[in-house]
Amino acid sequence: MQLTGKVVFWQDKKGFGFLFCEQTNQKLFFHIRDFAQPKQRPAEGDLLRFDLGTDKKGRPIAVSLSIDSSATIAPPKERLVIPKNTVDLEYAKDLALYFRAAFLMLVIISLLFGTLPYILPILYIEVSIFTYWLYQADKNAAIARQSQRLPEESLQMFSLIGGWPGALFAQKKLAHKRSKPLFQREFWLIVLANCILLLWLLSTPGQQLLSRVAFLTL
Repeated sequence: MQLTGKVVFWQDKKGFGFLFCEQTNQKLFFHIRDFAQPKQRPAEGDLLRFDLGTDKKGRPIAVSLSIDSSATIAPPKERLVIPKNTVDLEYAKDLALYFRAAFLMLVIISLLFGTLPYILPILYIEVSIFTYWLYQADKNAAIARQSQRLPEESLQMFSLIGGWPGALFAQKKLAHKRSKPLFQREFWLIVLANCILLLWLLSTPGQQLLSRVAFLTL
């Protein structure tokens, strides 16, 4: 006997989505390749018939899918609300790119005007907040079992340019990336490098170099 579930998320470009099955009280991943009729394209709100299967890691997924066009869903008075914890990571990547460009422009301008030491606290706060947001987006994608994730190199890059306090807070609060030894080793090396660079910039040689850079632009 096939199960039925309502599509609660569908990414048409990627060909995957999630459905909720009330019979098993599960939110299940499904892919377009598992439809009995490949030309069928589901939409959010569609009712699907499916069999239970497992992915390569043994997690339950929906397979042998078909759209039940004849069925209608009459929502009961009390229905479990399914949180949409999926996130558009393409948007997150684009926003990260724009943020890096704006950050670089701000650093260059502050170097030219000799104001970098004064705006460093603001830069650290802004980058830390944005880095925390990136960790949260990637965590939501992991919870939703999305195949697409934020590259770890991107997360480490934001830690390198000053967002490591936000990254450290996110790792502890969200329990994200803290159990990966290689990632943690790279992260703490980045923290060390960032702190050394910061101390050097605030030292006498660093201040002299910043003064020369600003002086050359006058």
